[in-house]
Amino acid sequence: MSLTEIAIKRPSLIIVLFVVLTVLGLFSYTQLSYELIPKFEAPILTATTVYPGAGPMEVEQSVTKKIEDALSGLAGVNSIRSTSRENISSVIIELEQDANIQQSLQEAQRKLNEIQPTFPRDAKVPVLGKFSSDEFPIMNIGAKSKLDAGQMFDLAKNRIVPLLSSIEGVARITIVGGQEREIRININKRNLNNVN
Repeated sequence: MSLTEIAIKRPSLIIVLFVVLTVLGLFSYTQLSYELIPKFEAPILTATTVYPGAGPMEVEQSVTKKIEDALSGLAGVNSIRSTSRENISSVIIELEQDANIQQSLQEAQRKLNEIQPTFPRDAKVPVLGKFSSDEFPIMNIGAKSKLDAGQMFDLAKNRIVPLLSSIEGVARITIVGGQEREIRININKRNLNNVN
């Protein structure tokens, strides 16, 4: 007896069979663990340094070159690529496939700590990280306003970032660009001496 004959002579059997397959399929789907981006780690380290108010050439000379020189001495370095943009330096270190990532990360952090005092005073501490697919940013948000750069930076830092940070599941928020408000106090040494 063929499948067609069974379907015609016993339709209830086919209905039960399809219901069982549907239930098993739905159960299997709910038990399935999947990710849109599978987890993997490549032997790549990144060093990102924010230098507010600096142009690309100044970032290149004052920060990026120093980081490249320091990290080129790491064991197992395959290649180093860097990008210097306005306010930010980004250095990518590709290691050999058999390199120990954790050990290289610690060694790179030690080298960055050694050269960090030679950076300009306004440059922030370099952020070192390893390449991992589950650390990709899932959202980049741009902001535009008629406020001046200092007011916009204050608004983003003091109002918007805390609101976004309070959302469940948000790991890190990074502000790139803008100008942080700065107060300068100029003291006249002659007048200060006259006070005594």
